[in-house]
Amino acid sequence: MPTEAVPLRRARAALAGARRALAPESSGLRAGDATIALRDLALTLDALPAGERAAARRLLARPTDGRADPAGHGWGPRAAPRVRCTAVLCVHWASNPASADSPDLADLSGNGVPDQVDLVLDTLVSVHARLRSAGYRAPLGDGPLGGDARTDIYLADIGDQGLYGYCASDAPVPVIGANARAAYCVLDDDYDGTQFPGNTPLENLQVTAAHEYFHAVQFAYDATQDAWLMEATAAWVEDELFDDVDDNRQYLHRSPLRQPRRSLDDRGRADRADALRVYGSWIFFRWLGERLPTAQGGLATVVRDIWEAADSTGPHVQDHSLAAISTVLRARGTTLPAALAGFAADNLAPAASYDEGRGYPAARPVAALGVGRAAVRHRVRLDHLASASVRLTPATTLRGRGWRLRLRLDLPPRASAPAAVVTTLAADGTRTRHRVALDRTGAGRIAVPLAGVRHVDVTLVNASTRLTCWRGSRFSCAGTPTDDARRFSLVARAVR
Repeated sequence: MPTEAVPLRRARAALAGARRALAPESSGLRAGDATIALRDLALTLDALPAGERAAARRLLARPTDGRADPAGHGWGPRAAPRVRCTAVLCVHWASNPASADSPDLADLSGNGVPDQVDLVLDTLVSVHARLRSAGYRAPLGDGPLGGDARTDIYLADIGDQGLYGYCASDAPVPVIGANARAAYCVLDDDYDGTQFPGNTPLENLQVTAAHEYFHAVQFAYDATQDAWLMEATAAWVEDELFDDVDDNRQYLHRSPLRQPRRSLDDRGRADRADALRVYGSWIFFRWLGERLPTAQGGLATVVRDIWEAADSTGPHVQDHSLAAISTVLRARGTTLPAALAGFAADNLAPAASYDEGRGYPAARPVAALGVGRAAVRHRVRLDHLASASVRLTPATTLRGRGWRLRLRLDLPPRASAPAAVVTTLAADGTRTRHRVALDRTGAGRIAVPLAGVRHVDVTLVNASTRLTCWRGSRFSCAGTPTDDARRFSLVARAVR
């Protein structure tokens, strides 16, 4: 989001979005959390007229603000708030058993603190320690808000509103960077199985604590960053910190694995089902971490380095997520087009391509064609950061020695960053990958042996990152893509 004055219409859209995100739902769990909606509201707050600005501040209120929080997350006047802190964070809870927001107050440990609060605190301390050991910045202090500058976590009964948890910012803009923010977070008080049936209460606490606390860390770099990067990497870190839970697999059916022809940075539309799209792109960061496995504190450093490149407080500020990712990949001797091509090709066979890929759905070819001596053709149009694969199966009589598959590709010009890879699958399961060299016009030719080959996958990628930013779109930098709906075509035939 640009630093210049925010138009009133954008601020009002953010206010409406925050109201929707916090509105009670009667049809099960919310498709996404409220963090990004509240982030957008905090960033546009000052553009609202006085009356609407006051309403926005109430939406950003903390549970301890009581009735000043109109989203229903405010504790009542008899909540009897208590807090327990470590050196870096504090957990706040309602200690009155009559309060709907109080957690289970049983204290079997006898330390004067409910066991549920101890569990939340221990989980968050573990999350914080793991992220710090991996080299991530700590969340920014919020001054006297919540009692002192430590990061505040509040427990409230938000499961009945379809929320696992969320983070928001109500702190003044720090002097270290115009786009960095302090954050507080709210987690459900108990993760009751009737409200959260997908996992155990402990598992839901673990992945939500990892996801939301990572948002607080992201805010310390750049709270204005692209929503897809924020949500995708927060979903990624869930499985990195709590590998046995696998809650983020639920998003893969709306990810590049199942929707390769949708742009990787697509935030999704506002409707309930499509909102899951922003989480599904976590699989790209899993792929990067497995292909670029240098790690610190048990986490692949490539994701941390992307956030450092996206840092709004440093000397080399990147405009948006795609610029940051491109910068980091170049420093590692590769490019975003090369990475996207390998990613798209590997997604056709996740069981063979990812450490946990047996549990992932596979991408499906856009077309499956038989290949003989006569030429076969296929055309497809691709948007930016999207891909499509064509599966070519040679006739049985053409799988002997001497036969080759000759491919002629006609892709968009090099300036729009097209890419293509060819993968052959042999009868013994061996996969062989070939990168297709393209000239400046986007033309490329390649011939691959057909001896013992079951099929050949031709993966076509539109890796363009060219956008006209700040146009209100759902893509990176809210930009309008320059290279959407580009035509990709191929001609294939068997030759000797």
